[in-house]
Amino acid sequence: MFHLVPYLHFNGNAEEVLNFYKDTFGGEIIMLNRYGDSPMKSDESLKNKIIYSRLKFGDNIIMISDSFNGQLANTGGNIQLSVEVDDSNKIKDVFNNLAEGGNITMPLAKQFWGATFGMLQDKFSVNWMFNHEEKK
Repeated sequence: MFHLVPYLHFNGNAEEVLNFYKDTFGGEIIMLNRYGDSPMKSDESLKNKIIYSRLKFGDNIIMISDSFNGQLANTGGNIQLSVEVDDSNKIKDVFNNLAEGGNITMPLAKQFWGATFGMLQDKFSVNWMFNHEEKK
């Protein structure tokens, strides 16, 4: 059995991202380590930055960290995190929360495949897709 666990890297604002996603998804931070906690040698400017964290919401886990100095993280690439939502009201709430300060690329709307679907890029440049299958 496999579980796909996205690992998102940021340029110094991982803690802000982690807390924003925790609040948006109603999740729990189940692990948080800082560069200063690690035996690995790191630049003084990274000591309070996140080297490793795990956010759990529902049956999902997202790992989030700050990138090493000199390794620029680029979150706006060709990956989209796709979230299946089983509650028609919850999809609107989460979608709107993540869209705040970001860019809605496709508003939530009923689709030909029998679902409500929408896409956005959040204020941290992470791309998201949301899908809610309508009951038949």
